[in-house]
Amino acid sequence: MKNNSLHSVGLILIVLWSISAQATTYYVKTGGNNSSAGTSWSTAKADLQNALNVSSVGDEIWIAAGTYKPTLDPSTGTASGSTRDYSFYLDKNIEIYGGFAGTETLLSQRNSTSNPVILSGDIGTVGSSSDNCYHVFITEGLSSAAVLDGITITGGKANGSYSNITYSGQNYYRDGGGGMCNYASSPTLTDVTISGNMGEYGGGIENLSSSSPTLTNVTISGNTATSRGGGMFIHDPSSTTLINVTISGNTAGLSGGGIENLSSSSTLTNVTISGNTASYGGGMYNNNTSSPTLTNVTISGNTASAKGGGMYNTYSSSPTLTNVTISGNTAASNGGGIYNSSSSSPTITNSLFWGN
Repeated sequence: MKNNSLHSVGLILIVLWSISAQATTYYVKTGGNNSSAGTSWSTAKADLQNALNVSSVGDEIWIAAGTYKPTLDPSTGTASGSTRDYSFYLDKNIEIYGGFAGTETLLSQRNSTSNPVILSGDIGTVGSSSDNCYHVFITEGLSSAAVLDGITITGGKANGSYSNITYSGQNYYRDGGGGMCNYASSPTLTDVTISGNMGEYGGGIENLSSSSPTLTNVTISGNTATSRGGGMFIHDPSSTTLINVTISGNTAGLSGGGIENLSSSSTLTNVTISGNTASYGGGMYNNNTSSPTLTNVTISGNTASAKGGGMYNTYSSSPTLTNVTISGNTAASNGGGIYNSSSSSPTITNSLFWGN
């Protein structure tokens, strides 16, 4: 029995080593060649989606500075149909890193500030948003092992009708998640900027159907929703973790200028929600038993044209606030700092309200 056990352990170690050894790093740079192997800077691919398609679980993709745009329709995997349906798409756990000059041999050598990587939905007439992609990036079924790091996502415009794009067996509606749409998907986003996107729901990000991404050192700014969740719309239900995140300057026509939780309870730590605008819940809107946990959060300078300048809680939504500052927010009607309705009862500890 002892020898058999040792033999089994040895086989397991060999299998694990074999799996690890098979991981590949793919390289992407402007001026690359999609026909090349993509396994070095000298054979780098030109399109991110091409690299995504050839990669396998556990692989890495390194992207050199530049602007990259979707080239394929996720429904068909081809360059056909309406170009507004094009997006970057992913349903396998790989790691994507931007910030390279195109000569590095180590991940630690990259600098995302000096070498910005921009994923843009501005695929038609440059500078005109009317023909932009409905989504810049869509994901399905990812775990936290999937990584997006050192990237800017911009130029998505999810203003289509209530119809869908089908990818990996799921429906992605053309009216939500202009920057990024996650379906039953929980990727890890680090050092990511999501700005200048729009949608009817979730101008910057839409998380739906039990998506639980983790966002660290992320900026969500200057996004617009014509209805709900200017910066981020979280629902169906989903639970997003935000750490060291800034949500600023986003706008929603109806509710949740910065962020809206619908039947969802997110966790926010060291987050700033500032300068966002909506009719209800300029900074944050919590609806239908949404009870997020906020720790060391600042909600300031947000505006509601109706109620809840900083935060609006409704239909048994009872967030927990610890060490939270709510200041300088404005509502035209009620609740400059917080407005609570329909059996909502937040728990507030060691928090400061002033100038609302």
